[in-house]
Amino acid sequence: MHERVTPSACLTAAVTDVRTRPAGPDDALVVAGLTLQCALHRGGATEPGFLDRYARSWSAQLRTRPTWIAEVGDQHAGYLQATLLPDLPWPGRRDGGGVLAVDTFFVRPTHRGIGVGEHLLRAAVGWARVEGLGEVRMAAGTHTRPMVERVGLRPHEAAYHLELR
Repeated sequence: MHERVTPSACLTAAVTDVRTRPAGPDDALVVAGLTLQCALHRGGATEPGFLDRYARSWSAQLRTRPTWIAEVGDQHAGYLQATLLPDLPWPGRRDGGGVLAVDTFFVRPTHRGIGVGEHLLRAAVGWARVEGLGEVRMAAGTHTRPMVERVGLRPHEAAYHLELR
């Protein structure tokens, strides 16, 4: 399912069309390339063979790592990648549900401010609803909080984190 959205008049960019779509098996190198761009933007470094290594790993996990790609014109504008966490049975809770946990959310700097991120998140939330999931989780920084809240996500209990490497 492709979502075609025209940005609202308040957006000043010359872009007229943002499209989001689920990434499929043929998109492995596109997702790898966007991941590398994300890593470089966040201060990481490139390494030989990364694109192929990432594409193979992502392809092997495609069913549990739903990913959406945003396109503007003929360019890849960003992506959202998540992990599907199915619920196990629990007394008093109906079976089904689960969580879509957003792990990587990246919009290329040249495509920011035109609604790309919001369209990606709305596509993921819509997919989660159709799939019958019970929750979408996403960490949001200062700049993304307003967008995340416009989509309907709300702050939740504090999470703790321990780096093991």
